[in-house]
Amino acid sequence: MQTQIREAIKNDYDAVHRIQRQVHEIHTEERPDHYQMADTTLDQDYFNNLIDGENTKVFLLEQDQPIAYTILTIKNTVERPILIPKKVVYMDDFGVDQTFRGKGLGKRFFGEIVEYAKTIGADSLELGVWEFNEDAIKFYESMNLKTKSRMMEIRL
Repeated sequence: MQTQIREAIKNDYDAVHRIQRQVHEIHTEERPDHYQMADTTLDQDYFNNLIDGENTKVFLLEQDQPIAYTILTIKNTVERPILIPKKVVYMDDFGVDQTFRGKGLGKRFFGEIVEYAKTIGADSLELGVWEFNEDAIKFYESMNLKTKSRMMEIRL
């Protein structure tokens, strides 16, 4: 089956919400101290603002229907004399429909997003991932991402 990647439009909200909800369920199971389930796990106004945003992009991978999505924010680092200026594509969200995982489609999609970041002159593509999410960590490592920094906590 043929797949295609395209920018999302506002009418894609339901499809993106469906996949995002699957990802959110994983997070609520593993970190109930941080996440809770809700009827709406992706706010429609937030989604519409992403579509309209100057520095945000939502991309879809489709195979007759949307099967994966990503939300990107394009950031330029704050200019400070001690920092090298950078253009960073930050991946706020990345999700593949659970029925399509493990088939190489996410890798292809992620690779295309890396190519997109290169075409807009980004210095890096960055994202955050929870330590519990070993499958995601393995996936990102297979896509040549390296740990840049850690956020640590002590639960009180």
